[in-house]
Amino acid sequence: MSSPLPNFVTMARKGFRRQRLVLFDCMRGQAVELTKFPAHLGHTAEAEWKTLSLPSGQNGCLLEAAAEDDRFRLTAESPRGVRVNGTLLTNTCELEPGISMVQIGRELIALAVGEEAQEQIQRVQADDWRLFRTADGAVEAVTRFRELPELVHQRGLDPTLYAAAPVGLDSGFHLTQVYEALGASLPAHKDQTEAPVLDGSQGEYTCPVCWLKFDAGDAMNIAAHDSLRGDPILGEDARLRFFPTRFNDLGQAIDPLGLPSADLACPHCRRRLPPGFLEVPQFIFSIVGAPSAGKTYYLSILLKVLQQTLFREFGLVLKDGDPTGNMLLNQMKNRLFSASKPEEAILAKTALEGAMYERLPRHGKLVALPRPFAYALGRAEKRPGGNMDDSDHATDCSIIFYDNAGEHFEPGVDVEDSPGALHVASSSTIFFLFDPTSNFAFRKILSGSNDPQLVSNARLDQQDSIMSEMEIRVKRLLALESGRKIEVPLVVLVGKCDVWKHLVAWDEFKNPLQNGHIIHSIVDENSARLREFMTRVDPTIVAHAEGLARTVRYFPISAFGHSPSKLEAGTGAGLLAPDPKRIEPIFLEIPTLWALSRLMPQVVPAG
Repeated sequence: MSSPLPNFVTMARKGFRRQRLVLFDCMRGQAVELTKFPAHLGHTAEAEWKTLSLPSGQNGCLLEAAAEDDRFRLTAESPRGVRVNGTLLTNTCELEPGISMVQIGRELIALAVGEEAQEQIQRVQADDWRLFRTADGAVEAVTRFRELPELVHQRGLDPTLYAAAPVGLDSGFHLTQVYEALGASLPAHKDQTEAPVLDGSQGEYTCPVCWLKFDAGDAMNIAAHDSLRGDPILGEDARLRFFPTRFNDLGQAIDPLGLPSADLACPHCRRRLPPGFLEVPQFIFSIVGAPSAGKTYYLSILLKVLQQTLFREFGLVLKDGDPTGNMLLNQMKNRLFSASKPEEAILAKTALEGAMYERLPRHGKLVALPRPFAYALGRAEKRPGGNMDDSDHATDCSIIFYDNAGEHFEPGVDVEDSPGALHVASSSTIFFLFDPTSNFAFRKILSGSNDPQLVSNARLDQQDSIMSEMEIRVKRLLALESGRKIEVPLVVLVGKCDVWKHLVAWDEFKNPLQNGHIIHSIVDENSARLREFMTRVDPTIVAHAEGLARTVRYFPISAFGHSPSKLEAGTGAGLLAPDPKRIEPIFLEIPTLWALSRLMPQVVPAG
C-alpha cells in the first residue's frame, strides 16, 4: 500500500515556505517557473499556465505545494482526466522530486520538481525528439516532433510499442499521446510491423565488447555535438547514441544538432566501436590463464615485440587502432619499458572488476565486460609511385586482444552476471597461458631451483580446472556436443621457459621465422617436442587442450627472459617484478604470428 499523501491544506495554513516548480512545454520548448500555489493549469482566467486545447472555462489540473522535501500534489480537474507518466489520472497523485511527464488535453508538458530536475530541464533540446522502444529504451531515430508520425509510417513501426521525448529528457510520452497531441490518426495495427529486436545471435559483425552480432545497418552513431549528452541507456554523461536519418554530401551521418557523426556504436552494449570497424576483418585473440599467471605482463611485452618483428620481418605496421580504448594497456607498456629498476616495473593485477573492465548493458542488464585492445595491421609502405592498390588493402585487418581476470574462468562464476570470459566463444584463436611455477608436478622437478617464482608461489593450482571450465563454456555457447571439438585453434603457451628450459634439449627448439616467412614445419616440430615433455611431466593440460580443440599447438615462451626479483621494501614489498634492463623475451611473438599466418597468409606468409 502506498504511503498517504501529506495534508497540504494543514501545512499551508501553518505558513510553510513557498516551493518552486518548473513547467516545461515540450511541444514549444518553453519553460515557465511556478512559484504561487495552488496553481491551475488550463483554459481559465485564473490559470497560472494557459492552454487553448481545453474548452474555455475548464482547467486541466490543480497543483498544490507542500513545504517538505519538494513535494507537490496534482489533482485532475478535467472531466477527461490527465495523464501522468502515461497513466490516466482522474483524482489525485503526489509529485516527488524528479521529472513527471504530463498530458493535459493536447498539451505535452514536463513538471520538474527539485533542483536536479530543474537543472536537467535547462539542457533539453526541444527541437529534436528521440523515438525509442518502450521495452528496452533502444533509440530508433532522432527527428523533429511533427515528423514523428511520418517516420513511424515510413519504417512500418507499431506506434503502441514506442515512445518519444525531447532530447535531454530521460522519460517520454507514449506515441499514442504524441498522435493525440498532433491531432493525427493512429494507424491501424499491422501484424509483424514491430521493429525487430536484435538478440545478438545473427549478423555479419561481432561486437568486440559484448560479442553479440549485428549487421552494418544496425550500428548506431554517436552524437558529435557536446550538448547531446544523456544517452537513455548509458546515462547522462554519455553522448547520445542514435540511428541516423540525415546525411551530408559525403555520406556522413548528421547528429540532431547538425554536426557530422563519424563514431559508431554497437546497438547492443552501445560502446564505441574501434575506428574502421566495418571496413576490415576483425580477429579476436583471447588470452586465458589462471590468476597471477602473468597475462598482463605477457600482453604488455608482446605488443612491443610484435610491433618490432612485424615491421622487421614482414614490412607491416601494427598501429594503435583505438588510442582511447587502449589507454590503460599503453600506460602499462610504457610504465614497464620506461622503468629503470624493478620497483618501477610492477604492473597491477587485473582485478575481476578493476579498471580493465567497464559496466555496460548486455541482454538488458549492466554487467562487467573486459576492455578490448584493438590494433590495426597494415602494409608499411605504398607501392612504387605512392599509390595504394588492392593488394595493399588486402593486408589490412584489426587484431583485438583481451587481458582477462583469471577469476572469470574459475568454476562457479555465473556467466550471465559476470560474462567477462565469453569472448573465447567468438575468438579467432584462443591462447592458454600455462604457468609451470604454479603446477605441482613442475614445482617438484624444479625443487632444487632458488627461483623466487617457485619459492613465493603458494597459490592453489587451478589451471586444469580452468581449462575444463573453458571447454564447458565454449561448447555450451557454440551449441556443441561434449564429444565434439571446436574448429578454432588453441595455442598452449608454456610460459617462463627460462626457468625450465634446462630440462629439455633446448637447442632442438628452432626459430621458425626465416626470410620473411614463418615455417609451419618448424612450429609443428617444436610443438611436438614440447607436447612430449608436457605429457611426461603432467599430461593433464595436454589432455584437456586436445579434448577442446581440433588444432592444438604448444609454444615455449618467456616474457622476461629472466627470473623476476622479490621486492623487499616499499609499497610493493613481497611482490615479484622484472628487471626492466634485462627484459629479453623468448619466442614471445611466435604464437601470434603463427595464428596470423593461418588467418591472413597474405599478411604473414607461411613457408
